[in-house]
Amino acid sequence: MFIEPDSGGVWWLNTGIAELTQVADSVEHFESLLKSELADEWFLPNLVEQLHAADKVPGPGECYTFVTMPIFREGKYEVDNLNPAPAREHYGLTGSMHKRLRELVDGAHVQVKVATS
Repeated sequence: MFIEPDSGGVWWLNTGIAELTQVADSVEHFESLLKSELADEWFLPNLVEQLHAADKVPGPGECYTFVTMPIFREGKYEVDNLNPAPAREHYGLTGSMHKRLRELVDGAHVQVKVATS
């Protein structure tokens, strides 16, 4: 997700690894960067093509979410690890997970249990 806060600039929220990075000083600067190789890093067009070929196409209000988030060693940016999901769920679940993980040191072992209702 890219955001433009009131303080200015354009920031990239990488929900896979809980990283917020300023990528441009202005919207105009960001738009110029969309014509550079950075756009491939941000939007992963080759992976999106592979996802579409695998019939994993998000619908309105959806985005791609992870089976295993890339903050974990097993989480990869691969077709088998991504699925379309409602954007609200993606941001809620990834945000909740990162909030729970933020106190842990790098390399800590965690066990994730998924409860269904």
